Amino acid sequence: MPSVAIVQIWPARLALVLVSILTSLFLAEIGLRLFCRNSLARIENERSLTYRYDRTLGWFPVPNSRTRITGARTFTAVHNSEGFRGPERAKNHKPGIIFLGDSLVWGFDVENSERFTDKLQARHPEWAIYNFGISGYGTDQEYLLLQKYFDQYQPKVVFLVICGDNDNEDNAWNFRGGYYKPYFTLQGGGLKLHGVPVPKSERAFFAEHKLLCRPYLTRLVARAYYNNMNSPRPVKNSDPPTGVLLLEMRTYVARKGAFFAVGLQQGHPDLEKFLQKYNIPYVDLTTTNSAHRYTAGNHWTPEGHKFVADKIDRFLR
Repeated sequence: MPSVAIVQIWPARLALVLVSILTSLFLAEIGLRLFCRNSLARIENERSLTYRYDRTLGWFPVPNSRTRITGARTFTAVHNSEGFRGPERAKNHKPGIIFLGDSLVWGFDVENSERFTDKLQARHPEWAIYNFGISGYGTDQEYLLLQKYFDQYQPKVVFLVICGDNDNEDNAWNFRGGYYKPYFTLQGGGLKLHGVPVPKSERAFFAEHKLLCRPYLTRLVARAYYNNMNSPRPVKNSDPPTGVLLLEMRTYVARKGAFFAVGLQQGHPDLEKFLQKYNIPYVDLTTTNSAHRYTAGNHWTPEGHKFVADKIDRFLR
């Protein structure tokens, strides 16, 4: 008889334990939502909405994705099957031009058709223009991206747009905007790559598991795991190798039989002296008209992209 009683009591006790655990989790979730809403909030921008983790580059757009994003205005980002924001790559023998850059080239705050690359393509159907802009990238990631895809595209021109606001700072760190990234240091007069494979971060996990990370409890566990237990510390190089990256990129492009040029988002006397010293062709894309820049985020407006397209068109001609 005692054994029968124990068998009868055990399910009831188990049910009480489960109810107690679920109640505790529910109260913990409510507490986190009330008192930690800001600290555990998911940041939703173009990198968390449209990009995925990439073990070599840090992050890269999700192929075949279409997302509505709100910055200074709401726009639609459409990526092709290779992950680049633009139409599918056409197989033809037209001379190709690859444009490298960060969110300015990618086209933050503008529709695909409003970007300077799309405007140039419309003016010059005899060219094959490819927009390799990726939001948040530094020159280091752009160099790695170029090496990864150059042979597939075989461009005649590689045009790098340098964002003077933050590219040099991007090249100094292994961690930007909540994501880890690869970075280079100078060793023996050359570049040495670090941080590959790129570690995953809390934000990369959130972007990859949107449904799983809806509960704040999951976010808290993920933060403890990635920030305190399983992630390297952010590292800053006090001497970012931006100049050497430009020279290495120019050498790489020249060895492939292509032409390398630079566009400067804004005037930069020291950088211009460097480009002149090493005979790297460049064009100043500084936009002085207030209608060419959004106040929030400092990105080009559709009018700004037209201005940039005009300057690059004259330069390439």
